[in-house]
Amino acid sequence: MKIRSIAVNQFKKFTTPMCLDDIGDGLNVVVGPNEMGKSTLLDALKAALFEKYSSKAQPIVALQNDRNQAAPVVELAFEVDDGIYRIRKRFVKKPYAHLFCPDGRNLEGDEAEVTLRDLLGFDEPGKSGAKPETLGMWNVLWVQQGQSFGALDLPDSARSNLHSALESEVGEVLGGKRGRALPDAVDKKLSELVTSTGRPRGDYKELIDEVETMRSELEGLKSRRSDLSKTLEDLEAEQETLARLSSEEQDQKVKQELDAARTRHGELAKLESRIEAATTDVELKKRNLEQAEQAQAERRDLKEQVKTDAEAVDAAKEKLNEVRQTDRELRKQVEGLRKDTKKAEDGVTEADKTVLMARRVLTAVQRDGRIRELQERYEKAKEAEKKQRAAQQGAAVIFVTDENIEAIRDAARKLETARSRLSAAATLVSFDMPSNRLSKIEVDGATLAADQTSVEAVEGTTITIPDYGSISVQPAIKDRDRLITQQRDANDALKASLEECGVKSVGAAEEQLAKREKLLRGAELARQEAALHAPATDDYDAGAEPLADHIAGLKTIHEGALTDLGIGSLPTEKEAEQALASAQESAQEARDTLTTARAALGGPEEEMGRIQTELGSVKTRYDDGRERLEKLKKSLTEAEEQTSDDDLDAGVSVARKELADQEKAVSELEDRREGETLPQLEARISRLETALQERRDKRSGLNEKIIGLRSHIEALEGAGLDEDIQQKAREVELADDQLQRYEREVSVLTLLLSTLRSAETEAKERYLSPVLKRVRPYLQLLFPGAEIAIDENLHIVGVVRENGYEESFEHLSMGTQEQIAVLVRLAFAEMLVEQGHPATVVLDDALVFSDDRRMGRMFDILNIVGQQVQIIVLTCREQLFEGIGGRHLSLRAVKTEELVSA
Repeated sequence: MKIRSIAVNQFKKFTTPMCLDDIGDGLNVVVGPNEMGKSTLLDALKAALFEKYSSKAQPIVALQNDRNQAAPVVELAFEVDDGIYRIRKRFVKKPYAHLFCPDGRNLEGDEAEVTLRDLLGFDEPGKSGAKPETLGMWNVLWVQQGQSFGALDLPDSARSNLHSALESEVGEVLGGKRGRALPDAVDKKLSELVTSTGRPRGDYKELIDEVETMRSELEGLKSRRSDLSKTLEDLEAEQETLARLSSEEQDQKVKQELDAARTRHGELAKLESRIEAATTDVELKKRNLEQAEQAQAERRDLKEQVKTDAEAVDAAKEKLNEVRQTDRELRKQVEGLRKDTKKAEDGVTEADKTVLMARRVLTAVQRDGRIRELQERYEKAKEAEKKQRAAQQGAAVIFVTDENIEAIRDAARKLETARSRLSAAATLVSFDMPSNRLSKIEVDGATLAADQTSVEAVEGTTITIPDYGSISVQPAIKDRDRLITQQRDANDALKASLEECGVKSVGAAEEQLAKREKLLRGAELARQEAALHAPATDDYDAGAEPLADHIAGLKTIHEGALTDLGIGSLPTEKEAEQALASAQESAQEARDTLTTARAALGGPEEEMGRIQTELGSVKTRYDDGRERLEKLKKSLTEAEEQTSDDDLDAGVSVARKELADQEKAVSELEDRREGETLPQLEARISRLETALQERRDKRSGLNEKIIGLRSHIEALEGAGLDEDIQQKAREVELADDQLQRYEREVSVLTLLLSTLRSAETEAKERYLSPVLKRVRPYLQLLFPGAEIAIDENLHIVGVVRENGYEESFEHLSMGTQEQIAVLVRLAFAEMLVEQGHPATVVLDDALVFSDDRRMGRMFDILNIVGQQVQIIVLTCREQLFEGIGGRHLSLRAVKTEELVSA
């Protein structure tokens, strides 16, 4: 099937009739912005084919336009082997279905729906609308927006179509039902013994568990016998240890050490309290000394600060007098320089007025020259446009266009093809006789030409030979009537195409087309000449008339400028330029004089500003220093009245002597520690207490353990362990024999199943080879050295890289998944087309995750596949898809009474 056009009205977002037509055989591209309705077109395509016109399901009601809830209408034209069909449907309100067949039949309602399903091979939709399963292969080849990546969703009906196509190429390679039943039977038998991961199950697992249990019991009996011997040895060792720990001499020694440690701890605790109190007193006397020394240092610093500030105030007063004298001198100098600068500024103003006048005169001179130049270009452009109109009028009376000539050529080719087919099927009657006799023979009453030695008989023909009689020829031509009809239709079509263009032959049409193209080329050259003389600028549009309007405007401006200047005639451009240059030179001299005056003024002004700033700073510094000096002197007098310098010195000496006496007392107390500390004595006491308790706990524990060992020995000695060990060993031996038989059976079944599966895999590889063969060259373009893996259900499993590593399909990037899924769809379509099944691929905004390099190669692949398969690409990425090639289509508004809504 090849789609030729689709038209919609009141369908989802479309509120007016819209049409996409001129859809070609190969690659077709529909580019438009978001919200243009590309995805809606795909919905309309599916609705026209797969949805029941009379359905009231929610998906069908949702096809209505949101604004007015009118009845959606869609019409689709598609071509199959026997010609072009048109299906037109209206949904929801006053629904109908019309199928227009190439043989002239017009089917309506359910009959149209059934014929459409039989023609394209899809199932009847359910009550809730068409589903992937009912769409069959179309669900795979028509990719909705956002569904181009990920694994292919193959419904059973689509998989059945593909399997039929594969088996037609490969044949029945899987051995049929009996071939598949054998590995299934082996697998079933093996699954009774082991799981899918090889783990035992059923009787086999129960036997293994039983053997393990018996072996465990045997080892338990042997362990009990070994345990008895070890328990006797442990009892003897524990009794010896208890005898050693029961000695009273060691306990008495530890108690004596513990009493001595506790006594020394009490004495040392009292000593530490005295040392702590004496140390606290040392810190107090240190602080007293620091305070006395700090008061003494603050008195010295205050005297030094009074002396320093007095010197700084004297220096600031001297500096203030110097700056005031400098400021008075600078003020006189700056006043004279400012008068000189004002005089220079007036000179510059007069010179600028002279320059402006000269420049306006030069502008008027140049404008006058520009007007004359544009007038000449206008005359040339006007003449070129006249030639262009004459050529266009000559071309307009010729009706042969590129579109018409293609129709004529196509009709001529079809006529020649029909003639060739009829000639090939005709019965050839040849005459072997002299030319003078040939001229006497008549064929259906018409005399043969002298050089005509044969006749092609299509219908019943009578050949009359003078003096001999006649011969009747009845050709047995298959489809004779159809071939004759095709030739007649082709001849009528050619005649109609020629009459439409007003010519009598194909050659005349070609001559008229050549003449028309020559006139159009002449018109284009004339247009280019006119554009050369009168191009579009920022001031006016292209063409002679806009240029004339611009010239008129310039003349008006020019006349006004002459009036403002007050001059009767203009100088030459050279004279105006010389006058402007002279005025500019005088203006520059005036500016140089002004620059010199300003430069002379700048230094003194800048220095005066600096002196003013310095004067304020020196004055502030002098005032602040004098005020701070008075405050310091007052603070010193008050401090001396409160405490004299002699009193401060005496306080420091007393504090030093008290600190020395206290530090000596602390040293004498620390000497009485004798190298011991409280934490050390506490650790010794804890250690000795723990040692005594541990000896008591060990004796108690040993007594309990000895009792338990004696009880355990008594229980083991009366159990008959040797006889039980011999009996259990015989049971284990018998179970081992049975287990070995199960292991041999599992090994044989596993080997047999592996061999059968290997053979089945080889068969599947041959079965899938048609798909892989078509995908491989395209895959190599994107991923050199890679291979695709597909299972027998036609699911994409993964990609085998060049190094032999197979990567799962789900682990590939989104872009790679999308590209491979598109390649597989293209391969399916190629295979179906070659098998005579209808297959058109529609990709709605696919390839969105491709990088630039892969995008270019995907474009190449689409063009290669497009040589056999019709492909329609819908995309909103105009710039990205500029290089895709193919036929670019656009939606257009149409006016038709056939798509009337309800």
